[in-house]
Amino acid sequence: MSLACHFFRRRDLAACFRVTVSNIVTLTLAFDSTTLPFRAEFPVAGARCLLSTNSPEIARLSLPWQSQPTSPGSRSFRLQIIEVIPSASDSPAASHFRGLRHLVFAMLEPESFLAFDLLRRRVLGMLSPAAAHDPYFWNSRLLPVSIGLLGTTLGLAPLHCACLDRNGAGLLVAGNSGIGKSTLTAALAIRGFDVVSDGWTYVSMLRDTLVAHGLFAPIKLLPDAIRYFPEMGEFLPRKTLNGELAYEVDPAKVFRCQWKASSVPKWVLFLERSSAPGCRFVRCCSEQVMQFFKKNAEKLPPELPEADRARSAIMQRLSTCDSWILQTGDDPLRTAAAVDDFLSEV
Repeated sequence: MSLACHFFRRRDLAACFRVTVSNIVTLTLAFDSTTLPFRAEFPVAGARCLLSTNSPEIARLSLPWQSQPTSPGSRSFRLQIIEVIPSASDSPAASHFRGLRHLVFAMLEPESFLAFDLLRRRVLGMLSPAAAHDPYFWNSRLLPVSIGLLGTTLGLAPLHCACLDRNGAGLLVAGNSGIGKSTLTAALAIRGFDVVSDGWTYVSMLRDTLVAHGLFAPIKLLPDAIRYFPEMGEFLPRKTLNGELAYEVDPAKVFRCQWKASSVPKWVLFLERSSAPGCRFVRCCSEQVMQFFKKNAEKLPPELPEADRARSAIMQRLSTCDSWILQTGDDPLRTAAAVDDFLSEV
């Protein structure tokens, strides 16, 4: 038996999915005003999401987002979601992504399919009831993946770093994967820093000012992080989007800190591990900042030259922030204390 899912456009401009099993068309779904009667509009990381769906539960999950203020002049994207009952399957597909130029297709557990059109700033999705009724899927899967893929077309630069706010000033914490950015983020939250984002931060220009946006997504901590944060003892690790086992915790509930939707970046720290005890802050030049973020940026299709130029301009502006390489041989809690003391003096 073979299964295929096709994305196409009808003459009346309604977008459609067509599902084919063993060369027989079994299901066609049209994404138009008739099939998607529930609508909402809300901000997401400095952009505007125009949601339409056939599911009142999905519309309800958007309510907390609707209370957030919208940035003036922000670009919008369409999120069109149909809740459907998936066909019976002995082995549901694990989460994975496939790309074709400006189109990206994703299978997300549990049993949900999404198509992202970067050129038209549009997301079409078929969600299973298990996904459509799950706030975790909405906040930790659907919206982060959507804004992560479409962000560059919305005037945002998705950057692989965390962002915290200290007394109104933004701190970006960057570094290679697995270096300890999330554990340092949690430790800084314990010290009273507000959390904007963990993992990915979305930076835009607002009237010639850099603004770093977050998604209120949980902090992801590997199982060994419980050595430093006994507060996580009441939680269980779960399989994350990349397949690894990790804790995903709400820092406001676990570490008693504050969420913040955005912050104006002032400092950038590049985290490095050291075999020597203590913390050392080494001044970082603008070229190193630019090189790091360009190297870690997602490759854009050739259909989006304007988005590529806008992202580069944001990175160039970010490279003028005060930046240091933080070499640490200490645990996250001591490192956070050193960062707090250092920022008090600069």
